[in-house]
Amino acid sequence: MSTGVVNTGWMRWRAVIPSVGAMNLRLAVVLGLAGLVRPVLSVAGAYDSGPLAKPVGPLVLTALVSLAWIVAVVLAKPARPVLTTTVAGISYGVAAILLNWSLQPFLDSAETIPLPGYFGILVFNALQGAFLGVIAWLVLRLTKRQVAPLR
Repeated sequence: MSTGVVNTGWMRWRAVIPSVGAMNLRLAVVLGLAGLVRPVLSVAGAYDSGPLAKPVGPLVLTALVSLAWIVAVVLAKPARPVLTTTVAGISYGVAAILLNWSLQPFLDSAETIPLPGYFGILVFNALQGAFLGVIAWLVLRLTKRQVAPLR
């Protein structure tokens, strides 16, 4: 009876590649969808006049959504807060793109996004999510809550 040679070289990479199972995917998706409050208010015209008029309204809403993401992660204490918020940023980017696509037939202001723009939206929101995750991780570390080291 002969046994084949098994290549186990890929197994050492498991320690380098972040584990999606260690993050809170449900929280990430909920945070991403919650971020849609900003573009939905834009579509509804909330930024056209009044106290939320541009540029104040979008900036205030962005700050409030960012704060809500940090607070939610600090309260949920996921094992990988930075990965969770990074995926939340990607989730938001995908949801924003889908919202834009769904509104294009109905609104003139829902312009077609050029192909590099899709990549830019996803990368920018992933980086923003990672930044907010680092802040949440620091808050968790400073408050001595049980959280894994930053990886």
